[in-house]
Amino acid sequence: MEDWKHYPQFAPLADLIRSHGSFAVIAHVHPDGDAIGSTLALGEALKQMGKKVVMMNEDGVPSNLAFMPGVENIIPTPDEPVDVEVAISVDNGALKRLGERSLEALAGVKVWANIDHHRTNELFGDVQCVLPDECATGAVLYYFFKYLGVPVTPVMRDALYVAVSTDTGSFQYQMTTAAVMELAADLIRMGVDVQDINRQLYQEKPWVKMQLMREALNGMKLTPDGRICTFCLTNEAKARIGSRPEDTEGLIDLLRSVQGVWLAAYLEETEEDPRIRISLRSKTPEISVAELASRFGGGGHSMAAGVRIRGPIEEVRLTILKAMREEVERVIRQKIS
Repeated sequence: MEDWKHYPQFAPLADLIRSHGSFAVIAHVHPDGDAIGSTLALGEALKQMGKKVVMMNEDGVPSNLAFMPGVENIIPTPDEPVDVEVAISVDNGALKRLGERSLEALAGVKVWANIDHHRTNELFGDVQCVLPDECATGAVLYYFFKYLGVPVTPVMRDALYVAVSTDTGSFQYQMTTAAVMELAADLIRMGVDVQDINRQLYQEKPWVKMQLMREALNGMKLTPDGRICTFCLTNEAKARIGSRPEDTEGLIDLLRSVQGVWLAAYLEETEEDPRIRISLRSKTPEISVAELASRFGGGGHSMAAGVRIRGPIEEVRLTILKAMREEVERVIRQKIS
């Protein structure tokens, strides 16, 4: 298994933690399994070390992750200032993605740390532990806990498993290496109930989510060559269905799963932001959606990325579609040259 000693970034992070007494742990808005799992695992580890800890998220814990033991300790961002010495951002590539209210609540913090695995991370913070070769921030923390010598409690164990499982697409994506499977095996040896966690993560969809999936199946568009699939979710459709923000998580996977598709784009209107939220996915290593998203100010991973673009949703779809078509045509030219 990959050894934590490969990562010199652990030493300054450990020094920071050992030399301070109070911490806020926070991940990006619209948190996914890696964001919540990493927040919870690190927060619990800090508590074990006798630290004062505030675990928080601007959007709170999504309902599909409410089953995780310990998530009741992750609070929505409070209106008042959070009185801690250090703020640690986890699974978050840009400071602004923590949310405006969170940045206001943490405005008095003197020291920031940045723990992440996104290659497009903006490297903010006083101490950075950004390891883009790891499959999830939960994996970064797994090795970091070994470095610290902190025992992994059942709450931390399950949180790390959720983080790694969700960010690898249930161990399906390109970053699922032998080391990742060995990491998962170690967590299972510690007592992870794989069947129960997988059931909760992947086999318990609320009815409103099924209605959103129906909306996507009816509304998705495929290019004539079958290489690109797109779908737009409007505020009108969400109001008609009665969905919450977390209910849209994973709709992009329906588009990506179409046979023959190389690229998928899910576009969503949001009430709180005039920009269109876009999720991008690639099924071919020859096209990086992180690079594609970066053209418009976004980022992420080569196979999964996101961006927000201002404009009417159909106009934005056509803009993204043009960029995606250019990438598909580039790959086709390379194959025939």
